[in-house]
Amino acid sequence: MHTDSRGHQLTTSNAATANACALAMDHYLERKSDVALLLDQALEHDPECAIAHATMGLMIHGARNSSYNAKVKNSLSNARKYATGISDREQLYINALEFAAQGRLSETVASYEAILDTTPTDGFALSLCQAELFWLGDMNRSLAASSSVAPHWNPSIAGYSEYLGMRAFDLEEAGQYSLAESAGREAVEMNPANIWATHAVSHVMYMQGRHTEGIDWIIAAQPHWDGVGQMQFHVWWHKCLFQLECGDYQSALQGYDHWVRNTDHALVQALPDLYIDLQNGSSLLWRLELAGVDVGDRWQEMAALVTSRLSDLSNPFTSAHFAVILAAVGDFESCDKLVRAMEDFANINGTDLTFNYAKAGLPAAKAAIAHRRGDFHQAVALMYPVRHDLSLMGGSHAQQDLFFQILVDAVAKTGDDAKVVSLLNEIEQIGFVEPTQLSAYRLITDRRA
Repeated sequence: MHTDSRGHQLTTSNAATANACALAMDHYLERKSDVALLLDQALEHDPECAIAHATMGLMIHGARNSSYNAKVKNSLSNARKYATGISDREQLYINALEFAAQGRLSETVASYEAILDTTPTDGFALSLCQAELFWLGDMNRSLAASSSVAPHWNPSIAGYSEYLGMRAFDLEEAGQYSLAESAGREAVEMNPANIWATHAVSHVMYMQGRHTEGIDWIIAAQPHWDGVGQMQFHVWWHKCLFQLECGDYQSALQGYDHWVRNTDHALVQALPDLYIDLQNGSSLLWRLELAGVDVGDRWQEMAALVTSRLSDLSNPFTSAHFAVILAAVGDFESCDKLVRAMEDFANINGTDLTFNYAKAGLPAAKAAIAHRRGDFHQAVALMYPVRHDLSLMGGSHAQQDLFFQILVDAVAKTGDDAKVVSLLNEIEQIGFVEPTQLSAYRLITDRRA
């Protein structure tokens, strides 16, 4: 019997397939760029390996791009076809993929939780579970998952550093900053290349206003990122946020050009419109513009990619960022098309995504468009009633803050000073330490004064 690095069964008659599939799962935890390549190798050696097909489908689903739906369904079809004789755990992965293909994402998560009930050291299942819950905006459930398996992990188990990184991020999003930083630092000490743990500690530092320390933390980690995939661009985004907060706008712009949206980078060329990269780019440019920085024509490159994805409703957080991008270049015709597509989708009953679009993604997108049009009263009318639901778009507190900044800026521009103060108190309750010291809110309060 073939197994992964933690002894879990991989059903295949071919050792090379098992090795490649196990390595792909481990590399997913490590945020490496070669996961799909390894799965291709696994299937080349054994085209009838059900778990390799299921894993490939789950990776494609994770790209959050509706143009890949046919590939997801093909992987699912093959996984089902070759599912004879597989373990219960492997069948649960196929179940997870089937639910994902149907948009039943809470049931996808339940499949991962079922895996963890019987195989709590399945770090691959835990990581997929965290990723799905992150985009569903339910990080409390993610914290519950990493907490439930904690007694089964220790330094003698392969992937313990990666487990600690996941645990650190769950704790950070729950506001348990001391525990999160401790877990993240321990993970990085064990494995300096653990970019997810580096990322979790970066979040702690941002939420606590430790911006100079955050820059130093990321600089020290960067030499260890050889082979890491797009996650490195997101951590660079964090570095740019720290630089912005320090008033070093030129370095933030350089970080945007050389890492966050470097179109010459091989990873960007391979996936030029990957959702998280577009989120990173648009969020950074908006924040820089709010700080009074001239970002030139940088919006145009992203807008050209977004116009072909107006009907891609894979992720409400991404769709809201599409609205930010299109509005920034003044393409309000495309904005209207995007909003109509989101409205139509939000009116469909029965899935997690339609609910999250209706409650958060759609009003956030409309508010971002209204703000760019200069209709600040409308932006407030759209965003203020749903401000407590923004987590349903998915994303972290630090990422969601873009839309809270849009709201606060719009409120300030309507002249409602009392509401600005009230909102700043609310953002502190979310977990930001001294939010008035953040660049966006400091600039807004300075304008009021």
